[in-house]
Amino acid sequence: MREENNDYFKNALSDFAYDMACGAQIRHLTDLGHTVSQIMEELDISVPYQRVQKTVNEHLQKTGVLTAAKPDAILPTKATFVREYDKYGRASFRKVVGDKGQAPAVHWQEHVYEPAADGKLLDFLTVKTEANGENASYISCDFGIERQKMEESMKVLKRRHQEYIQGILWETARMYHRLTPCMREIAACLYQEGLYEGEAYFTAAGEHILFCRFHKGYM
Repeated sequence: MREENNDYFKNALSDFAYDMACGAQIRHLTDLGHTVSQIMEELDISVPYQRVQKTVNEHLQKTGVLTAAKPDAILPTKATFVREYDKYGRASFRKVVGDKGQAPAVHWQEHVYEPAADGKLLDFLTVKTEANGENASYISCDFGIERQKMEESMKVLKRRHQEYIQGILWETARMYHRLTPCMREIAACLYQEGLYEGEAYFTAAGEHILFCRFHKGYM
């Protein structure tokens, strides 16, 4: 039992030292859109790839950039202010946050993306993201589901985009990534090559966009 406690203490101390040494820097570079490989080049100390990758992924999920939950399941939290009085009769207001389930559900408008009518995908996603805000714009990613699809994707993406995708610990289920500039470029490239099909959610406007597999030579 004492040995287990010692191991736990050593691991906790190691994690603390690691976070103090480079944790903040890794999270900052992740926010800037750097890949795991790029972050490792910026660090002042040598850190194993897997450890940096773990920190990056934890930060992406904690900040909501990457999520396994469908964006349509995220409801706004309802807040109200209640007037209260202290023993001297002085009034003050207390913020009360209600259950998310009490908030009205979004009435989603569904649309199937058509290149001929909607234009190039990169331009389409950029306009939608700018209108809704990046925090309210998500696209689905299936990189962890099919290994073959991942390998095919790597062949057509630019090196930086390859490194970004490979640096994420994808679950074996559909995940959703914010439509950052990098992810917009990745989705547009894969779609043009007939390697992307999925969905996007723009929660501010309540839009759900479906993408069917594009056949090269269609346009």
